[in-house]
Amino acid sequence: MFSRLGHGSIEFLIVRLCAVLILSYTLYLASFVFLAEEVNFNRWSAFFENPFNKAFTSLFFIAFSIHTWLGTWAVASDYLTPRVFGSMGKFLYIGFRAVVAAIIALVLTWAVIIIW
Repeated sequence: MFSRLGHGSIEFLIVRLCAVLILSYTLYLASFVFLAEEVNFNRWSAFFENPFNKAFTSLFFIAFSIHTWLGTWAVASDYLTPRVFGSMGKFLYIGFRAVVAAIIALVLTWAVIIIW
């Protein structure tokens, strides 16, 4: 099925799949917050001790990272180009992607350390 799709189509589907996963997690977490009688430290800690919640939260952060990486690639490849910025375009693009990669790596590492 995927062999007939172009590179851009596969990325489009991945971004949309990640967006659905992010939305699902957001709704799941919001339902916990709004349906709980009281959200305090003990209840919040107990919620995240559940292996399902740890896995779902980890999956959320992975989807968030992929979504962010592909989304910022699309923006950077459209706007941080030599056509727009001249000879600086290539350096701006590389610098922007490096900063985004560092932030994504930091957030993902931080999340995994805290969750597990």
